[in-house]
Amino acid sequence: MSVNDSDERNASGQIAHSGADQSGTAAQPAEAKGHMSVCGIVGLVFGVVGLALSFIPIINNIAAVFGLIGAVLGIIGLVGVMRGKRTGKAVAIIAIAISVASIVITLAMQAAASKAIDDAFSEKAPQSTQQKEPGGDDSKTKGENSDNDADEPAAAKGDQDKEGDLRDMHVTIVSAVKSGNDYNGKPTVLVTYEWVNQTEKNGSFIALADAKVFQNGRSLELAMYIDNPQGYDASSSMTALQPKAKGTVTEGYVLQDDSPITVEVTDLFSLDDSAKVKHTFDLQ
Repeated sequence: MSVNDSDERNASGQIAHSGADQSGTAAQPAEAKGHMSVCGIVGLVFGVVGLALSFIPIINNIAAVFGLIGAVLGIIGLVGVMRGKRTGKAVAIIAIAISVASIVITLAMQAAASKAIDDAFSEKAPQSTQQKEPGGDDSKTKGENSDNDADEPAAAKGDQDKEGDLRDMHVTIVSAVKSGNDYNGKPTVLVTYEWVNQTEKNGSFIALADAKVFQNGRSLELAMYIDNPQGYDASSSMTALQPKAKGTVTEGYVLQDDSPITVEVTDLFSLDDSAKVKHTFDLQ
């Protein structure tokens, strides 16, 4: 064997070894790419659940916890993506955004509910503290009370058809008409309310009133639309009004069938629902 042949074999061996190193190096980035971020996916689930529960009074305490967990998991997932260990950057960002939104909505709803409770107790406090002084004039006391009652609107007792006074508002059930389908393709009815804020502070319809729609003796669920039907304003119930101001609220409800529906509006915080505005609509 010649020296030239030995040199050629050594050179080809070095080239083959170098090619193997390069192929191994090129394969490393593909292996380092990693899988979808589990924290991002789980954070998105917690965020969606928290957002759904954030609109429900009392229960939205849990929504804030879910939102916090979802935000933390979303941040962990985003950090993993930024370090190149995982994929799914968009999922992690969406999880953080939805989780933060659920926390913000929960805080806003609880603030509105707390304000409504404070207003209710502040209006009852002056009436409970008013007492007759010893030796005072009964006729004068009765006259003063009657004058105060005339100045302040009092909530009527019992059922009031279509329009009436509640403790914190004057409300009118304007109409109920069939509307477009919800996101599940189910038929809905669009109910329109008009109301006047009769409290001494700013307030919204959702923080002062409890509006329900019944069909076949069962309450209907609120509708969620992909494309909002004409005349529907999803934020109208959360719009705050100043004292004595008038507003319009539209709400969609998922229908069971074509039978008549009954709309009822009562005070949000009421133990006996003694004051109620209601009306039955024929959808045919």
